[in-house]
Amino acid sequence: MKMNKEINQFKCYLNEANYNKFVDDIVLDRISREAIGIKNYIKNSILNDKKILEQLLLKVYDDWEKQQQVELKRKQIFTLIILMLLNLVKRNEMFGGFYTINMEHLKKSQDRLCQQKLYCIENYIKLFYQNKDKLVKSSFSSDEQVQFQDQIVRFIKNQVNSDEYKKKFDSFKKDDQISQLAIQIDITQKKNEDQDNSTVVDFADQNIGGLALNCHNCAQEEILMLIFPEAITSMIFIPPMKNNEAVLITNLKKYSSYTGYENSFKQKIQEDLNSFFNMIAIDAQPFNGNKVQFQQENLQRELLKCYSGFCLALKCSPENEISTGRWGCGIFGGNQYLKIIIQMSCFAQANYEEINRSQQTKNKKLIINCNDNQDLFEFGSGLKTLDKKLNLRNLQHLMKQLQTFNYQNDQQLKNFIFDVLKQQDDSIQQIQLNDNYQNQLKVKQENPQIVQHQQQLQTDQKGQQILIKEIKKEDQKQKKQQKYH
Repeated sequence: MKMNKEINQFKCYLNEANYNKFVDDIVLDRISREAIGIKNYIKNSILNDKKILEQLLLKVYDDWEKQQQVELKRKQIFTLIILMLLNLVKRNEMFGGFYTINMEHLKKSQDRLCQQKLYCIENYIKLFYQNKDKLVKSSFSSDEQVQFQDQIVRFIKNQVNSDEYKKKFDSFKKDDQISQLAIQIDITQKKNEDQDNSTVVDFADQNIGGLALNCHNCAQEEILMLIFPEAITSMIFIPPMKNNEAVLITNLKKYSSYTGYENSFKQKIQEDLNSFFNMIAIDAQPFNGNKVQFQQENLQRELLKCYSGFCLALKCSPENEISTGRWGCGIFGGNQYLKIIIQMSCFAQANYEEINRSQQTKNKKLIINCNDNQDLFEFGSGLKTLDKKLNLRNLQHLMKQLQTFNYQNDQQLKNFIFDVLKQQDDSIQQIQLNDNYQNQLKVKQENPQIVQHQQQLQTDQKGQQILIKEIKKEDQKQKKQQKYH
């Protein structure tokens, strides 16, 4: 009964009292000066059927509760944001500033930050209206042509069993070569959202969306929600995340750019909607001090959270690189060097499982963005020089060593990390599948017996070695053919 009560308190409803008052909205008045006809469009195509609006709110709520996944067309997301803008959606329970689902405070405030947040929403509404009928690619990985308003955005939850995750440490045998494949990393001085067509890591609050529609906060998550405003609708139907949960939002568009941070945040106009983005929301644990972060319980919690996000991202969007940075640092107090190692370890684990699942050894990439943090950039660049040491086996060994590490200062920590990694064996050479073999594999997959054989290889530790040998054998065969042609 208690669980049902909590769920019902989170549920959103149509605010009928304000249903017919939207025509006087000052924000729509401003937008209509550049987007002629938008008020009629909203009146006749968005708010024209109360029953459809009620069904939409019920759909997102029910789909998330029952399937842990919601699929929406961009037009449906636009509808939800219009409901939020015009105070046409309500919730029975208040969450102390979190899960604010209407924009009344932003519209009524004269505060500069509130106005900048509202400019992001206005630019989104204008750009959606101007582009809604254009024919575009349906997604990053598809050339199918659809109208912009019909592109699909997916909200997906992953929940990882804590006990099962702990078993993943040292779950591979000594001769498991896939665990020795080096991971690919890039170190940049950009921001997460600067990497086009990537999966952007949202340094999230447990309450997804953070304080995006609050008048006083504008940190990393709030900024992402404002420049990728379609993600803001997650606050309508996604309740607080648990320690073993992560949320992936796919096929987002960036509708604004910006400068500044927190009180200096300033919206910048962006017209280009060509790039696609995903967003993976993972909430770090807040810490007060460094030493406590190395306790086994706290390390396991952060590993579990990060892994739940990265494995979801690679499974659902393997073609998109993961773009991250100082996750859980800043106001959450995380040690930035430890957090980078945690993310690399989780990425290596997720990449290992994706290789076993797909049987393709093409590595994914983790992009570590340091922005203007020179110390972190130098640390990351140092790790990059150890690329032959950066594999799942070595990173898991490092994480074990960190569980007994007696933290004194950052320099001591960095020295320890490099010393441990340098003592480890080099990774094996990355194995690339050539196009001919890819085509052969595709043909074989149509044969049920081959599929069964491949599934056995995927789950059997010895099968991994067979897979590696098969790939090497095929590569050698191709090289011989090339030699005599």
